[in-house]
Amino acid sequence: MRKSIGSVIAIAGLFAAACTTEALAPPDPAAAAPIAPRCDYGSPHPHAPAELAQFSFLIGDFEITSHIMTPAGWSPPRPGPRARWNGWYSMGGMMITDEWYDPDPGLQPDAPRGVNVRMYDAESTEWIMMWVATRTKRVQDLRAAMKGGKLTMWQVYPTKIDLLADFTIEDDDHWYRVSYVQDDAGEWVPQYKLRATRIACD
Repeated sequence: MRKSIGSVIAIAGLFAAACTTEALAPPDPAAAAPIAPRCDYGSPHPHAPAELAQFSFLIGDFEITSHIMTPAGWSPPRPGPRARWNGWYSMGGMMITDEWYDPDPGLQPDAPRGVNVRMYDAESTEWIMMWVATRTKRVQDLRAAMKGGKLTMWQVYPTKIDLLADFTIEDDDHWYRVSYVQDDAGEWVPQYKLRATRIACD
């Protein structure tokens, strides 16, 4: 049974989290400040798969703007505090782990958050990934692979959610992810865009 765009958005975990809101405690303006960048990102293990480089654009700290597709094209950035995304080489450099906060927890201490662990499987030539978040309180099983020249991600569990997203690298300091939903004709159409800008380490 095909999901409506609205229902997919409502339950899509990270894919929808960037453009949804929750009842959060008001921040203390006097104490609010963006979290400092991690700056210790590790390095790939000498024997890590070469394909680890496919997700290396995630390594670092990034400020994220959230956009939604409209009939006129991509919307301006969502108003309010921006999200944060940071990644580093984990498990001795054999995997990539990345954290998501929306909004920046320095500005909103109880902000929803989640974490991805990404491992490349040479046998299947796919990325095996697990995502868990405070908002959904469950593990989502994801996969990714190069398709049509783009790093493309989809979900395998829960199977009741149809999710598709891809990544585009603009330069060393900017990249974006577009997530898609199926329209009534079954065509995948862009719905959300997360655009990342690197935060420099001092």
